[in-house]
Amino acid sequence: METPDDSQVQSQDLPIRTVTNDNPQPESPKEDAADAPQQPRVDDPDEGENGENINTVDWVDPTQQEKKKKKRSKKSKSKRGKTKPTGFEEYYVDAPITPEQYSHEREIYDETRPIIHRMEDAILRFQKNRRIEPDRREIFTKYLAYGGVDVGPKMFGGVDDHDLKEMDNEEILLTRGQASIAQERADLEIDFDVVVKGYLTSYFPYYFNPESEDMIKMATVTIRNFLSYLMYHDVCPEHNANIDEARKSCDIAGKELWRNQKFTVKSPGDFNKASSTLFGGFFFDTYVEDDQWSNPKDDTVRMTNDIARKVVKFALTGAGNDEQAHRFQRLANENSLRAMRIEDIDGFEVMAVIMPDGDTREFYEYHASDLHPVGRLLGKAYRDPGKPVYDLSPEERKEWESGNQPADEFEFFLEEDLLKECYPGMKVITSVFELNCGLHFFDEIFTAYSSVYTVLANDLMFGWKKPKDLVNGEDDDDEDKDGKGESEAKNENEKQEAEDCI
Repeated sequence: METPDDSQVQSQDLPIRTVTNDNPQPESPKEDAADAPQQPRVDDPDEGENGENINTVDWVDPTQQEKKKKKRSKKSKSKRGKTKPTGFEEYYVDAPITPEQYSHEREIYDETRPIIHRMEDAILRFQKNRRIEPDRREIFTKYLAYGGVDVGPKMFGGVDDHDLKEMDNEEILLTRGQASIAQERADLEIDFDVVVKGYLTSYFPYYFNPESEDMIKMATVTIRNFLSYLMYHDVCPEHNANIDEARKSCDIAGKELWRNQKFTVKSPGDFNKASSTLFGGFFFDTYVEDDQWSNPKDDTVRMTNDIARKVVKFALTGAGNDEQAHRFQRLANENSLRAMRIEDIDGFEVMAVIMPDGDTREFYEYHASDLHPVGRLLGKAYRDPGKPVYDLSPEERKEWESGNQPADEFEFFLEEDLLKECYPGMKVITSVFELNCGLHFFDEIFTAYSSVYTVLANDLMFGWKKPKDLVNGEDDDDEDKDGKGESEAKNENEKQEAEDCI
């Protein structure tokens, strides 16, 4: 059985309404239109019995007119502006490639090709397939330059629109690429792991000075993403094991770099500051007891000598042993406590972290609730390989090179909030002092390095150019096509002009 559609039902049920010109018009057409659910259609006017004009109005379904109006389609948020995927998201993976793309990559990434050419192609395609923002691009380009890649526009590589129309996608990619590796670097040793360690632990913290954890994650995630791209596309399968180690180094640096930053800001802690105030160091004589001057912008509590003595005594009693406490008490009564800076070291390397136990917390809570409980930090002497070597005699240098260099071990008292930022292998560059009672303390922190801290000379090669031989007067840039120097060519031109005149 057939059923009439909605338009037929509406047209049958709706009455015909008559409107005369004598009826008053509404003052507000907008309100009248809002109240009326349907729109009228007016036919030609007819003349009524009294001579007035009569208009016949048929009711039309408004949905039929809405169908004629098409709304402008909007792009999805995932394809617009900053919300567009960058390719560096946490769970982002490269899409599967087609058989044609696979066969093409097997040609350009063939192991018989020199690795510098394969790396050039991989870098260009990686930059093409990722949306690299300016901050991320600066970090990535510095990483490439640190690894020996020339980054920047190619000389005489500019093309106009007419030339681009005659090129395919592959030629356009190579023409517009801004990463290349000089042929003279083909014989250098290739080690992805060492370069990553050197860049993230030595150059990146010094050059960029990251002020947030997000910036550190941006650097580590970007480099790790690039290394994963090399493995996924089999760019250099002979180095896959080394690339995987480099990815692990990225993960380690991502966890440790921010802890280093927080430790540097919070250090040196109450006990070390108190010891430096009492026995000599950076904070010695920085506070005057009767000084009433105050800085309205600095609301920190200045450590007086009385507070410093209290901090040292409670730390020694709560976390020290009986022998240390007795020697400290005896030397303090004799007024013979002295501190001496340990020479020929740049700082210490963390060996173990011992948090305060329950007895120490209870002791502080009962006797000194205004102080922070302290634990212990075990370390050993550290010498920064990035700094100049020490001036040693030939006998001492030979002994150091044979592995018999002195390895002093230290035990520091440190507050809990600082111990949480420490980890084994952490390198702290600071001045270390030793009291004649056997205690150690460190002073102002200059910097802290990761457990995979590596020093390379790669950053010294930024902007390096091949030197010219000025002694013999040879200059390759001034030689002409025939191999003659500029001065020689000029003399021959002058001689030829003289002969022409004769």
